[in-house]
Amino acid sequence: MILGNPSTPTTLGVWMDYSRDVISSPTLTLSNRDAAVLLAFLATLVAITGVRSWRISRFAMYMAFVPRQQHAEASINDQPLPQQVILRNSETATGAAIGLLSYTYINKAPKAAGTRQGVKGTLFSAIALGHWATFIALSILTSQIVLGRTVVSKATSSCGKWGPDVNSSDFSLVYNEMGLNATLDADNYVQNCYFNHVKSGIFDCERLMNQAMNISVSHDAECPFPDNVCRTKFALAVDTGNVNLAHLGINTRLAHELYFRRRSVCAPIHEELFFLETYTAANLSWFKPDEKLSIYRFVTPTDDFPLFDHLVRHDNRSLAYKLDAYYFPLPYPLPDTLAAPLHFRDQLRDGYHGPSIILLSGRGITFTHKSDDALWSVHTEVEYPNGTFRGLDLTKLPPKYRMDRVLNIIGCDERFQLCAKHSNRCLPWSGLLPLVDTKALDDRAISNTQIGRDLITAVSLLQNVIPDTSISEVIAGRDGSSALRASRHTNNGEQYYLEKEQWKTEVTYWFAVAMAKLQLGIFNTIQGPNGMRPNGTMNLWADSPMMNICGRVKYRSADHTSLSFVGVVVVIVVSVFLITVSLFDIIIDWVPKKWRGRWLMQWEASESLALLERQKRPESDLERESSANAPQLFVEEARPKLT
Repeated sequence: MILGNPSTPTTLGVWMDYSRDVISSPTLTLSNRDAAVLLAFLATLVAITGVRSWRISRFAMYMAFVPRQQHAEASINDQPLPQQVILRNSETATGAAIGLLSYTYINKAPKAAGTRQGVKGTLFSAIALGHWATFIALSILTSQIVLGRTVVSKATSSCGKWGPDVNSSDFSLVYNEMGLNATLDADNYVQNCYFNHVKSGIFDCERLMNQAMNISVSHDAECPFPDNVCRTKFALAVDTGNVNLAHLGINTRLAHELYFRRRSVCAPIHEELFFLETYTAANLSWFKPDEKLSIYRFVTPTDDFPLFDHLVRHDNRSLAYKLDAYYFPLPYPLPDTLAAPLHFRDQLRDGYHGPSIILLSGRGITFTHKSDDALWSVHTEVEYPNGTFRGLDLTKLPPKYRMDRVLNIIGCDERFQLCAKHSNRCLPWSGLLPLVDTKALDDRAISNTQIGRDLITAVSLLQNVIPDTSISEVIAGRDGSSALRASRHTNNGEQYYLEKEQWKTEVTYWFAVAMAKLQLGIFNTIQGPNGMRPNGTMNLWADSPMMNICGRVKYRSADHTSLSFVGVVVVIVVSVFLITVSLFDIIIDWVPKKWRGRWLMQWEASESLALLERQKRPESDLERESSANAPQLFVEEARPKLT
């Protein structure tokens, strides 16, 4: 099975991931190529910002070297400190750090500069290196805005739940075909991706939002049926626990606040409680002398169920298991037409809570060992004829065994529950056809119409697939060779291995397949299942409000990359802001000299070309320029005054 069409429609651009908080919920999805280009651009932009923002840092450090002076006359022609010249003319942070360290320690700055200036030089060297390292790290950490491969589906005309065309003459055939294919897909998925299986590389287990649903098993549950119906003291309970709807890929405003729980309690039950009669050659003239046919009845015939008897041949020639399953979604209270042993101890009022039964027969299968399994029960020894056959003494053949009963039955109580995180409230357990009252689930739906609609949107998608998760639906017309785990140890009609409690293994596996059907059922609403017939099928959501759910399923795509939209915007905005601010030294050149302060004048005068020009000009010209363009100011003198 190929999980998901490679061309699964994906929303490109910005969308809201409602399972995240407000800041990180805006998500940008791009193709892998475009995302790689964007990340490269952002990393380069951050690197450029690091270079440009150094101009801001060096200006601040330059001003930190301005002497603290007493009130005395000082002009722009005062000689700048060497550290100031180094900072002013270093275009990179590393260049400034090397220059400051070199001046402070290698060139042995004159003692007149004082230890304080030496400490400043060391400190600012560290700051410069820190500036460089910070932007290197930020450039690398830009990749952290990548959220992964999570994408959301795009609403298309093929979105919806597909089923057989109700007007087609092949309705039943198409219905059974689609049900069987859905079950086989789920079975394949469970075999490859559930129960801690490692992906083989040929099967995509990472397409869905969660690879598998966690399943807990309890071996001491109470039998759900009346006394003396179950063959075992305890039943087996298989439970999902609370599962967040967002984990299924449902991406609606309140899906992350809703949880569902799916639970099945199963046990082998006595088949003789449903036995009606056995036909032999004495009853039916066309039967051979050794032929027998037993009839079991679970529902009394009515107009709705004209004939619902289960026929079992006493056939010891078949080399395969025969497996059948039925689900009885019946209203409360269960009608008397349903066999009394199938009435629950505690029937639920909502959701058409009825039993599921699985029927197993296989008298033709031989076993190499006896088994006390509650479903198989293998103790009947195969009787070989006396004599020899082609030199082989038949009386000395190794013993073989058969199943003790013609029919073996498992009965299940299957339930569903929905809970809300905001109200800390759960609806009562129901059957698998639930009618959800959103107002009873969350009080906000009473006063807030929008919240009510959001709750309905989130729940509606789940309600559409839950009925397909009964264990009887998992059997879906398959025979034992396909649906039984025991068949993996069967060869040519011989069962050479059974687990100690094989029936529990089967029930657990069937429940897992049911949960995989739930996961795939939601995923397949994106554009319908693979291999669907072009004719004889129809979109059951067409022209209905359910189409509003389209484009709300998250999954993982190997062809796309999602990024934090807020992260992208922050990187770009901050980078542009810092680059813009770093242009102040260019703007200074446009400001008339008479409007510049002494510090800015000194900043400009410390530039390397300005220093060179000053060095070439006579001192008298510098004094006249100082008198004309830079009025003397009273500042604090850091250098010691001569006495």
